[in-house]
Parts: sequence; structure tokens; C-alpha cells
Amino acid sequence: MEDTLDIRSLRKRLNWTQDRLAEYLGVDRSSISRMENGQPVSGPVERLLSMLLEKEAAQ
Repeated sequence: MEDTLDIRSLRKRLNWTQDRLAEYLGVDRSSISRMENGQPVSGPVERLLSMLLEKEAAQ
């Protein structure tokens, strides 16, 4: 995943709340807040965000 992924912009384009994205990723809402504020994303969360981004781009 590219380092410049703007998680907040992706979430807003999907019209999702932080709670909804957190549920999709299987993390706490506070984790979404930290990621939106620059915390590095890795592992399964990174993969799920990549899949979500690809799905959103295909629509």
C-alpha cells in the first residue's frame, strides 16, 4: 500500500463513520483515529484497507 493513503478521505468517500470502518477492519475506533492522524498501518489492517480501496476505485 502506498504510504500516502489518506484513510480519512477514503472513509469519507465511502460515507462511513470511524465506527463502521473500525468494525470492517476488526479494530477499535480509537485505532482508526490514530491511523487517520498518521500512525503507520501494517499487517492485516493494511491488506483490508488495500482491498477496500480497490473496491472503492472499481465502483
